[in-house]
Amino acid sequence: MLAVIIAAGVFLRGQAYLGTEVVEPLQAGSADAYALAQTLSSQGALQILSAPFDANAEADTSETFGSLGYPLFLSLFANPEASTGSINAIVISQLVLGALAILLVFMLTSRLMDRHWALIAALLTAVSPYLVNISLYVVSATLLLVILLLYLTTTAKIGERKALISGFVAAVLLGLVVWVDPTYEFLILPWLLVLYASSKGASKLITPIAAILGFALIVGPWIARNQEVIDTPIDTAPIAASLQQGMPESQTGDAASTEATDLQTVLGQFSGGFLDDPRGFLSWYFIDKPTVLWSVGEQAGIEQTFVYPVSESPYTENPAFLTSAEFMQLLHDPVLLLGALGALLVWLPFAGRRLTPAQRIGLRSISLVLIYTTLAKIFGTAAPQYATPLLPLLFVMALTPFYIVTAPQLEAAPKKAAKSKKSKSKGQEREDEASEAAPEAA
Repeated sequence: MLAVIIAAGVFLRGQAYLGTEVVEPLQAGSADAYALAQTLSSQGALQILSAPFDANAEADTSETFGSLGYPLFLSLFANPEASTGSINAIVISQLVLGALAILLVFMLTSRLMDRHWALIAALLTAVSPYLVNISLYVVSATLLLVILLLYLTTTAKIGERKALISGFVAAVLLGLVVWVDPTYEFLILPWLLVLYASSKGASKLITPIAAILGFALIVGPWIARNQEVIDTPIDTAPIAASLQQGMPESQTGDAASTEATDLQTVLGQFSGGFLDDPRGFLSWYFIDKPTVLWSVGEQAGIEQTFVYPVSESPYTENPAFLTSAEFMQLLHDPVLLLGALGALLVWLPFAGRRLTPAQRIGLRSISLVLIYTTLAKIFGTAAPQYATPLLPLLFVMALTPFYIVTAPQLEAAPKKAAKSKKSKSKGQEREDEASEAAPEAA
């Protein structure tokens, strides 16, 4: 069944690649990423990372220290002319990553639940038109999805005997996630709390320490390089710009006029907007923007996953593609509601008693990624394409309530066994007392 599902996913992605025409695929952020990839390819990635940036290069130096993971990936295929062949090579490699994502979803879900639940999650990942579409562009969504899945699949092993090694490797993978998308650079902080709260005994301290070392191994050089070149370990200008762009429409004019890049100034605008209109402020950030962010799946938008204009798509005329799109559109709202329920349910003691330590850490890590990313995007720039790489995680969370309800209560058996053992010992004591009293009575 898994082979059939992966084959179906590969077929959909391959046909989408052949049947989709994207207008001007190198625009906006993709053009910047590709320019940086060309620089990395021509000058050598190691030289760029270990030496001063070439002042004559076309790529912006700030891009070098903002998000290097995807440009490094593109540099494997980029050439100075930005030819169609190199673009096609990038897209084909992302199609392969898309197929790998289906397998990783199965592996992740099968570690956290039963295999039939894993097949359902893999099927939804294979046929989702939004996950098919993100493979067709020079954007980092597919690479981000695969590394996120690798990170989360590793977290599902932390509760086992080799928790120290698994925690270290998972943190290394989280560092690679940060290299692809700096939005996740602060995810390590709440995740360490998850490791601490979900572990027992010596692992309660040792596992978080191993995770810190693994994360520092990947992110540390990047922070040191930032400190050397731009005099700050973390560039707060993109954070300030994102917060400013995400402000309510009533503040957009004022924010656009100032274009503040200082984080403290933007936070002042942020708090001022709340004081001026608390009700509208809360509605904007906790109703309007989450609705936009998770609107993937609405009828308006098979093509809203496309970052660039599309002149032709199989989702407009091919029966197989139309059927899969309608199927996922019907499921989107129930999956979204169940996913939100599952993301909250895994934190409750009721669910914890039905999960092993590895399951608790794995499911809570998935929930944490969904909650963290949602908060980061609704307070910054919210758009449907930002939620698309998170859809497989949403599928897993949507299956979680069904699994938890049907799973046995793991902690109940030892307590009952202890209780029965205690009652048995009491009964044995009574029998011994009776046997001792029998000779005296005789």
